[in-house]
Amino acid sequence: MPVFHLNSLPKQKRIQMIGEFYDTIDSLKDRGEVRLFLKSLLGPEEIAMLMRRIEIAVLLTARYNYNQIIKMLGVGSNKIASVQKCLQQDDNGYKIIIKRLIESRKKRLKRMKSEEKNAKEGSSIKKFSATNIILSGLLDAVIEKLDGDKELEKEALLFTPSSGRSHLHTNE
Repeated sequence: MPVFHLNSLPKQKRIQMIGEFYDTIDSLKDRGEVRLFLKSLLGPEEIAMLMRRIEIAVLLTARYNYNQIIKMLGVGSNKIASVQKCLQQDDNGYKIIIKRLIESRKKRLKRMKSEEKNAKEGSSIKKFSATNIILSGLLDAVIEKLDGDKELEKEALLFTPSSGRSHLHTNE
């Protein structure tokens, strides 16, 4: 059976195939459909590897250095360098998702504080699933770091894909 190589296709066919893949993902209606699709497409280890890249991107955006990231996540410097290279490109999807993750986490933290206040007045606090512990913990650390550095927060949260700017520096 022959092995498929994307680069063996004519350029127009490659572009069409990749575009159809993006359209396929865009057609998913909610988190449940995304979960089912990715579960069918990727194994648990592949999903974990993708999440690890996102975690690295979150930490690099907050200007954690390579040694700190290696210690926190147990990843190699080559993996960090690969993610950093992507962060420095103009068409960067990492920046979009990091901005949304930080905004979402801030909303959750605000809601949790409100619920905690209500709990003291007799209502119950919602429990968050253990599956969010790793990324949410990293986001909490990044948010804390951003709160102390207004310029860094501005860079992380005001990114627009069309700006194409990268303010990241290697921190080795």
